[in-house]
Amino acid sequence: MKKIKLNYLLDLAFFVQFVLVGYSGLIMYFNRHAAGPILRLIHDKVGVLMLLFFVVHVALHWRWILLRTKNLFRKEGQMKETKKIKLNYFVDLAFFIQFALVSYSGLIMLFNHHAAGPILRLIHDKIGILMLFFFVVHIALHWRWMIFTTRSLFSRQREMKEGEVIEANYMPVD
Repeated sequence: MKKIKLNYLLDLAFFVQFVLVGYSGLIMYFNRHAAGPILRLIHDKVGVLMLLFFVVHVALHWRWILLRTKNLFRKEGQMKETKKIKLNYFVDLAFFIQFALVSYSGLIMLFNHHAAGPILRLIHDKIGILMLFFFVVHIALHWRWMIFTTRSLFSRQREMKEGEVIEANYMPVD
């Protein structure tokens, strides 16, 4: 499978997971009593699965991360990064830090609920909500890539014209 297609499918699954975990998290945050065991199960299990997808996502983008980090700290005379690339880098960095904090606090609460005090819950809840904002910004910054890749993966290469010869050996029969 080509790396672009793998990246696309991984990101699509990651997107669905983020929506499920974000939605269930918001429901639980605003009304804990409305969140039944099924919603809690979705939030917890899909959240753990999302962590695995996140590691793969970072691994697939590792070269981009290293290249952008190097270019960001180069001296002035060398290649400069555009404002959009810098914005993307810092949004992704903030998103990474938030994801790490929410994942850490979520895993502590999942595996040792009694060890999770109010501060850890507060970190998980508030940074989780902040992540939803950064998620929207991340999607907005990558919108063109998503549209282009979707079109290139799912559209036909080009339209066939009426009467066009498909094969070199094609002979019409009367």
